[in-house]
Amino acid sequence: MTHALIDHLWQSTLFCTAIWSVTLAMRANPAAVRHWLWQFASLKFLVPFSALHWLGALAGLFAPVEVETAPIVTALAAATPVMSPASSLGGIASGTPGVLLPALLGAWILGAACVSLRWLRAWRSAVLLSRAARPAPGTSPDTCVTDADIEPSVARVFHPVVLLPAALLGRLSEPQLGAVLAHEREHIARHDNLKAHAHHLVEALFWFHPLVWFIGRQLREERERACDEAVIASGHNPGDYAAGILTVCRHCAGVHSKHAVAALAGDLTQRIRQILDGTSPVSVGFVKAFALSTGTLLLAVAPLFAGAVDDAARRHAEVEQHARALWDAQFAVTSVRDDGGVHARLSVAARELSIHNSSLRELVALAYGVESRQISGRGEWLDGERYDIRVTLHEDMRDPETFSPLALRTSVNKLLASRFNIEIHVNQQCQYPCGWRALEASEATR
Repeated sequence: MTHALIDHLWQSTLFCTAIWSVTLAMRANPAAVRHWLWQFASLKFLVPFSALHWLGALAGLFAPVEVETAPIVTALAAATPVMSPASSLGGIASGTPGVLLPALLGAWILGAACVSLRWLRAWRSAVLLSRAARPAPGTSPDTCVTDADIEPSVARVFHPVVLLPAALLGRLSEPQLGAVLAHEREHIARHDNLKAHAHHLVEALFWFHPLVWFIGRQLREERERACDEAVIASGHNPGDYAAGILTVCRHCAGVHSKHAVAALAGDLTQRIRQILDGTSPVSVGFVKAFALSTGTLLLAVAPLFAGAVDDAARRHAEVEQHARALWDAQFAVTSVRDDGGVHARLSVAARELSIHNSSLRELVALAYGVESRQISGRGEWLDGERYDIRVTLHEDMRDPETFSPLALRTSVNKLLASRFNIEIHVNQQCQYPCGWRALEASEATR
């Protein structure tokens, strides 16, 4: 568990560092793009690569026998999340006192509780203010006026509303009020409250990681810049907008919260400078957009693909190991009557494997993982006789609970060649051992 946490933390740190470098290269581009990049860095703390790796393994995308996965596994070894420096810390961790882990857990719980309490109190305060607020006259339904001494802000995640302090309305001219309201409505259009609460969850869980707080600061800065850019792009006068922000600042500076989705969030000096500068952000362009989209897709798909390949390789190794154990096992075949229409029942134990009431067609279908109707050939010998097959191993089978019938393939070929002189052909290729002559030749060379 500790190693998994260390894996997740260093991977998230590396991912955040990569995002940081990308945002530095995109300083001239729209702030909304950089905000999304920082949002991905935040969400990475909630989605370990090991979880994606596990989902890929769970999907089982690759066949364990027909597909040769070893070269792919080798190529992806450097990208799989199971590789980590955590193994080098094992010797240190094993020698630590038994009281250290409970102490660390207690400190984490205390820190998470403090951060969560502050988060929930702010959330509850915003909800109560929105309930007590009244509709603002002459504005849209999503704008409310409150008598509380707050700054213009957005409350609630679902059905959000803009909260305006009543004492501020008389201090803003109509163009200034329109620009300030446009800023807050842009927060609603961008679902910034939802994004902010998602990062608050990250802060509560990973409060001890400095990069989490750095990401939070970057999210606030880019969020406000993105809204400022949208307000200017919609046609509002930069001078009126900057004057409106300064008026709000003079009126509400004493109640400003740096965590709020509000008019005074972010670096105000830098924001005013950029608003008055009048320079429009540079479009991302095809090359950068393609690179970002491709990188995002690879980050999501690579762990899934690696997990699927690793799982296929594991199942392939299990099938091969079980097949080797079955090759030298003793097979006892007994003719039986059909016992009621339930055919080819397979049971596996550590040293014994049994197939009950199976025809030869069903036996081949079981070993090759296909339906009986896909086995070509007709005759009484293929469907008329039914058999109980008991396989006794010379030593215990490893992991019998994971046994796959595909491990029977070579042994079934050997049984059919030695007892019935039957050859199995797949796509017109005779499968090893191909009949009793091939079996005799292989036995002679062993």
